[in-house]
Amino acid sequence: FFFFNDTATTEIYTLSLHDALPIYDIYRRIMEQLKDRGVCIAVDAERDLLTEVLPLKPFLIKPNNHELGQIFGKELKTEKEIIDGAMSLKDRGAVNVLVSIAKDGAILVDENGKVHRLGVCRGTVKNSVGAGDSMVAGFLAGYLKTGDYDYALRLGTASGGATAFSDGMGSRKMIMELFAQLTENGGK
Repeated sequence: FFFFNDTATTEIYTLSLHDALPIYDIYRRIMEQLKDRGVCIAVDAERDLLTEVLPLKPFLIKPNNHELGQIFGKELKTEKEIIDGAMSLKDRGAVNVLVSIAKDGAILVDENGKVHRLGVCRGTVKNSVGAGDSMVAGFLAGYLKTGDYDYALRLGTASGGATAFSDGMGSRKMIMELFAQLTENGGK
């Protein structure tokens, strides 16, 4: 769970829920408190935690393709099914929907309903823990820097890839190498 204020000063906070925390509506409660304060919110959560915040219009949600399928109670097997699922979540309130698809890249449905598709970076996966969080962080950094969804998607994908190809978090150097790779070949 990330939120930021898109003004001269940008602040990003994260919140991670653990099974021991019995407050399952915490994201919604926080978003309700921040409503009408100029705060943009990005949510990377599963099922009900994600769907219950949609009416509050989060700036970005980032399910992976499996989580997206769980929301609709079925396995999403084709790109069209994934895009349709993302469009449905956008119609329910999300401003932008970023779906990570592991070895098949990512799909972004932006605030205007435009579909952006990007393949993956070339590399060897060492550990995918944190790759989704890195993708969200890279996407937000790219969007805040340029306001361009294609750039944000490339930086997010490179950031997620760098973490997946590392033993820990991806380095800035690796992120920029993968960003250049994606810029050259679109992640093919």
